[in-house]
Amino acid sequence: MQIMANGIDYTTGRVLIAPMEVEALSQRLEQALQQNIDEVRELAGSTRQGMTFRDEIESLPTPNLADPRAAGWRFLVNENDPHYEAIVEAIRPLAEHRGMAGPDRPFLYRGETVDEWFDWMTDNYSPLALGTGVPFYVLIVGGPDQVPFAFQSMLASAAAVGRLDFDTVDDLHVYVEKVLRLEQAEQPAARRRAIFFAPDYGLDDATYFSRKYMAEPLAQHVREARGFPTVSLTGDEATKEKLAQALSGARPALVFTASHGVGARNHPLATQKQVNGAICCRREGEAEWIYTAADVPANEPFLEGAVFFQFACFGYGTPAESDYNHWLNEPTLNAEQDFVAALPRRLITLPRGPVAYIGHLDTAFLHGFDDPESPYALERWDLRIAPFVRALDELLGAHPPGLAMRDMGKRYDLTNAQLTSTYDRAQRGRLRFTPAVRRRFVDLFITRSDAQNYMIYGDPAVQVRILDEPEDG
Repeated sequence: MQIMANGIDYTTGRVLIAPMEVEALSQRLEQALQQNIDEVRELAGSTRQGMTFRDEIESLPTPNLADPRAAGWRFLVNENDPHYEAIVEAIRPLAEHRGMAGPDRPFLYRGETVDEWFDWMTDNYSPLALGTGVPFYVLIVGGPDQVPFAFQSMLASAAAVGRLDFDTVDDLHVYVEKVLRLEQAEQPAARRRAIFFAPDYGLDDATYFSRKYMAEPLAQHVREARGFPTVSLTGDEATKEKLAQALSGARPALVFTASHGVGARNHPLATQKQVNGAICCRREGEAEWIYTAADVPANEPFLEGAVFFQFACFGYGTPAESDYNHWLNEPTLNAEQDFVAALPRRLITLPRGPVAYIGHLDTAFLHGFDDPESPYALERWDLRIAPFVRALDELLGAHPPGLAMRDMGKRYDLTNAQLTSTYDRAQRGRLRFTPAVRRRFVDLFITRSDAQNYMIYGDPAVQVRILDEPEDG
């Protein structure tokens, strides 16, 4: 069994991570787990506690989770953010619109480390401590230098979490004004349309599987089960030119792309911030094949009111140190610092652009949606692909993206617990790492990390409004 990743090296044009054999990787993971088990146990405890809190919130008789005012909404800021006061003031209209009690009293992150996150959850997110006022939706305002990516993932096990990380507070004002305008408009901006895009680099490449077993079945499901007309650019049709044409002037409710994402290793940070996570399209000779933030029009309506869902390495952002390097005891840096990718930042900053973006942090693997043991005999809606189906069904049902992605948070919690359980059983002599166990162990680890790294950029409670009548109706 080989392990395939969805990423292309910006310099060489080759895959970022060559396919790996599971047997060799499993031995290295087993050794690394011995060094990192304390941190995993801390994360497992925090996510398990978060899921307990979420279950308590969801069991309450009154909240409608699709309604942010009923389910509760609050934003979170680093207490020491140099723009703290300006952020609170900029977010106030949205906080008041969401019904937040005390719009000048956000959740505060004070630089807590992983071993303190359990206490943070108890002090800040316990239903017992906050009564029925625990918010289902939490919006982080600030970059990963202020609130770490890993904290966002952990919190997503309890809440529906999104993030905004703009260059200026003025950009935050623009986003808040866009959301308020679109939610209060007489008619929705988005239509009952969906666009799917998935190149295919051949049978020995991960994009063959993401095209055949992810994008195309999802497009068919949206078209047949949800009744949404779709534009589907897959395989040879998935060129940069056709993607740009399909997006230009379009008013879909959803754009879904499944491709390689760019990784600019050994390039300056400024270059990485611009191109990491960009969409790799079909290659046609010397024609341009990478769709970046610079290709998004700045001065015209562009996917107004839509949600953009991107499956690709680094689509959401880049951690300085990959989760996988850490586990393999090879702390090679992805970049000098953590950062959110340019494409989601550009899309969400547009005054007449999308309201939310969903993407993947770090490296994305085939394991996240397909069974590498039998990829050709995939039951389309098995446990691996189910969270994606649920997400699209919720989004096209006009539900907030935070509600759409809650299954990913549950998967992260469950696999954290399974990972620590596997290790503990092995340490007690109750489990031997046979070849079959090693394969399951690697599968579990990658599935866990994959679920951890799906994140929302934008307000997780934003109302995805879709005009009922067809665009040409």
